[in-house]
Amino acid sequence: MSLDFSPIVSLPLLWTLLILVLVIGLSSVFFYRKKGVSINRLWVKTSLFFGFWGFLALSLLRPQVPISQESEPWLVYEEGIEQAELDFWKDSLGLEEAVEISEFDGQSERVVLLGKQFSKAELYPLRSREVNWVLPIENGLIRDISWKGYVRKGENQRVFYSIFSSQPDQFLKLGIAKADSATMNSGWNQGVLEFRTAGQGRSEVPLVLEKDTLAILRYFIGPSVPKKYQFQMGFPSAESRTLATWLREKGENVSEQIQLSRETFLQTQENNDSLQIRIIDPAQLSQKAVQDWVKAGMGNLMLIQVSDPNALTQQVNRLFGTEFELESAGSELENGLEALPFRWKEKQGQKAFLDQRIAIQQVGSSQVGISLLESSYTLVMEGKKEAYEEIWGEVFGAMQPDEPRSKRSNAPVFQGLEANIQLFEQDSLPEILRVGEDTIWLKINPINEFQAEGNWQPNGTGWLDAGDDFSVYGYGLDEFPAVATARYISELRQNTKAVEEAQSKPISPWIGLIGMLVFLGAMWVEPKLQ
Repeated sequence: MSLDFSPIVSLPLLWTLLILVLVIGLSSVFFYRKKGVSINRLWVKTSLFFGFWGFLALSLLRPQVPISQESEPWLVYEEGIEQAELDFWKDSLGLEEAVEISEFDGQSERVVLLGKQFSKAELYPLRSREVNWVLPIENGLIRDISWKGYVRKGENQRVFYSIFSSQPDQFLKLGIAKADSATMNSGWNQGVLEFRTAGQGRSEVPLVLEKDTLAILRYFIGPSVPKKYQFQMGFPSAESRTLATWLREKGENVSEQIQLSRETFLQTQENNDSLQIRIIDPAQLSQKAVQDWVKAGMGNLMLIQVSDPNALTQQVNRLFGTEFELESAGSELENGLEALPFRWKEKQGQKAFLDQRIAIQQVGSSQVGISLLESSYTLVMEGKKEAYEEIWGEVFGAMQPDEPRSKRSNAPVFQGLEANIQLFEQDSLPEILRVGEDTIWLKINPINEFQAEGNWQPNGTGWLDAGDDFSVYGYGLDEFPAVATARYISELRQNTKAVEEAQSKPISPWIGLIGMLVFLGAMWVEPKLQ
């Protein structure tokens, strides 16, 4: 049997008091020894004192003993569950008793909950009980799903899922071009689907299992914020010119610097103070200004047009403390691309792209990337611009610097369930935010003064406007029933500690009080018996 304690004062103060009483009591025993009291009487006095001290500690610590739970678990099921499903779970779990959720009236302290959708009111009678939740066997049932409710144009969207498949080799996909897909196994499947966002404003994408649409994923696409790039080359090549043109077509701010001699540079515009991403050839890496710029965390660095990868790798690792490492590989890639006959070894903390031919590693507040491609501009010349955009869009998407203004909201957001929203603003943060008919009070992050967040419970469903440049979609509880129910059950389980405390009782304080009185009386009588 385990014991918990509920002391009447803080533990440091309690132990100080107990140690003080112990010292005083043992000092009296030492005093009696000095007076020549016999050893036998000293043992009696010491035993009586320790008995008193033990019951005093018992009274102050207030130990709690658990209440044993003897009841057998009951199967509590959702309205409308078929009898075959009930029989299956009763046999599988070895349960004898079952009752519909609406008829549950505290028959047991232990409950196995069967079903995919329960309201908060239906779950209320299960408070203070041990609840284990099982979902019915249903093809395409979504147990958990999440994605970003707000993304920038061109940013990668990721959909994390947990979905049940009744048979193997079913195909899960998103109803959008160039999105990930997954082949399902029998049973529960967890994974992530990723795609690159396009367009702007309110957007929706269907989630499809084989030919069945499981759900519609809705999110808001904000405008892309122009980044500031600088190309710093010893000699401009078709590769650098094509990349610079592509970035300008995307709306990015691009400047170019050409090194005419050791100390002479030709530059299209001066923007070093706010420069965010530098694209250079290996010869420029020897400049101290470039090295200091990276080490100071002022921006991200990408090296292209590499001719001697071994020497460059050693130089970058020595300068910035990175762990780039090469291994031999073929030079031919898909779409007719060619690379140096090496690839980057997989390393923790590094991101790799295009069959490990481009790698990026975090260096303090900056990122350093190296490309082993000999040329990629040929894709544009051959009319394969989409393949070109896919390569460099993914690479520079992973090197995005922090934005001066942004938002963060996870989806799905449910009507009546608490959700969180975060704002990032380097100029000024609002105290309140209006979303639909709701008002959210924002709290400044004590660690990051440019971040504020607030919790809210949407009262409406559908698209809820939060200004001219942002909307949140509020889902009804029946659109992702198991996901909404999981949040209710999570709230139920947050009270586990309180439930455990309610299922324990304190030892009667009379035991400690009577024990102290008995030993105090014995200590008073003992001298008179001699």
